[in-house]
Order: sequence, then structure tokens, then C-alpha cells
Amino acid sequence: MLYISSYKQVCMIAKLLFLFLQGITFFFLSTGIKDNLNSLVHHAARSKPPAYNYDLSHPSKKWILPGDLKEISGQAWVDKNHILAIEDLHPILYLVKMDNKAIVEKRIPFKKISGKKTDIEDVALVKNTAYALWSHGVLFKIKNWQTEPKVKKIETPLSKENNTEGLCYDPVSYNLLIACKNESDVEDQKKSTRSIFEFDLKADTLITDPFMLIRKKDFKKFADEKLGFFPSAIAVHPVTHDIYILSTKETKCMAVYSYKGELKSFQLIDKNLLLQPEGICFAPDGTLYISSEGKHGTPPVLLRFDAGK
Repeated sequence: MLYISSYKQVCMIAKLLFLFLQGITFFFLSTGIKDNLNSLVHHAARSKPPAYNYDLSHPSKKWILPGDLKEISGQAWVDKNHILAIEDLHPILYLVKMDNKAIVEKRIPFKKISGKKTDIEDVALVKNTAYALWSHGVLFKIKNWQTEPKVKKIETPLSKENNTEGLCYDPVSYNLLIACKNESDVEDQKKSTRSIFEFDLKADTLITDPFMLIRKKDFKKFADEKLGFFPSAIAVHPVTHDIYILSTKETKCMAVYSYKGELKSFQLIDKNLLLQPEGICFAPDGTLYISSEGKHGTPPVLLRFDAGK
């Protein structure tokens, strides 16, 4: 009987020890899982693109542009010291060095120069190829623009009635975006509606369905009245992929859309800083550059805006 009693006690102790070890193991495993989950959540939060805000009343730097760029109509970021600019009057690419002063380092003609105004409205860079946009819906594709330029003229279904004014590279689709200042080319849309079209770089053709529509009613939640919005420039943010669009006619402002086409924010532009905002581009880190034509004795300028996060 003594043997049996001792045996039962040993079995009971062994069972309790097993349950205790099982509990310890579960605790540490669950703690590890929790830590891993917390780590994943923390990493996801850090991986989420930060919000970028720009105060257009406080530029971090201002450059007075050379007289050649009095009617600057667009620019693209080249590197931390250079932009590639375009202006209304002549079919010329201007490589501009941004130091203490802005200096034109190089001029690259891409079309025969005549005495008439050309109406080149914007420029975009895709690696070693520059694209210049004519207001009549025509693109000039300039390969090897820095060394041995080879130019191809590309017609699109867009025309002078659309008044194509904005051009940029889209790092999401790897295509170009073209903003129309006037006619939207979309049936059953109000006259005030504006279109953004996508240009397929592989096929060198315009995708006929609009990439995005800008409707006057979108601005009601940001202003007491419906504002006139006429796109003059466009750029895709390199980090958030939001779409930034300038308007200079009637309302001088910058509108920010999500990549899906939802208006996220709207900011008026002080004409004392930017008399006629015509160009917009970003550096890879999200630094914003906006240019303005010179008018009424005021010189053309390029302003830099650092992002507030």
C-alpha cells in the first residue's frame, strides 16, 4: 500500500510539473508572437509614406531667372544643381544651373526657330529623353538631349481646342500625363470640366480615355464659391504619388489630388510671390519647385518649397 501511495504522489507531481512547463512555454511563445506582431505593426507604420505639406507663402529659396526665360512655361528636375526649362516663345531646351544665381548653361534647339511664337508649354524628362509639349496636343520626343539630340514629332488626338499645357512623367505607370487647360474632350461633361490624359511611352500613343477629370464642383468643400480651374502645370509627387496641379488663369492656386483622382487639398497662390505660376516639378526627396513668368516689369522666378512633415 505504501508503494502504491508513493507511486500516486509521483504521478501527481509529474503531472503538475508538466502543466507548469506547458504554461511557461505558452507564455513565452505568446509573448514572442505579440512582440513579433508589434514589430510588424511598427514597421508598417514606419513604411507608410509620410505626409508632405508645402506652405506656398514661405519659399525656402528664390532664384531670379535669366531674361531668356521671361516666358518660362515649365521645368523638369535634372539634379540637385540643375533644372531643364522650356519657354513659350522658342522651341529650345534650357539647361539651368541653380547656384546663388540661376544661369543658362546650355541651349538645345529641337525645332526650326521662326519669328512666330511657338507656344511650347511644358517639358518632362525620362532618363536620357526629354519630351516637350506644344499647346496643340503635339509632343516632341528628344532622345539624347544632352549630347546628340534626335527629335521625333508625335501627333496626338488632342488639339489647340484642348490647349495642352501640363506635362510630367508618372513614376507609377511609367507613362506621361498631359493636362488640358480648356476642352476636356469628354462627352456629357460640363464645359468647366478639365481632363488629364495618359501618354503611353512604349507605344508612343495617347490613351484616349481620360486618366482623371477635374470638376469645378470638387472645389466647393475648400471654397465658398465654385472656382475656375485651368491647369497650367502638373507633377506627380515622387514619394506619395499624389498629383499636384497648378492653375494660373482666374484662380492662382495649387490643387493636390490622390492618385485615384480625389481632391485632397487646395491652396491659393500669392501673386506677389508667383505672378503667373506656369511650371512645377519635384526633386526625388519631395522638394517642390514652382516657376513663374515675368510680367509688367517683374522678372521670371523659380521658388523652392521644402516639405513640412
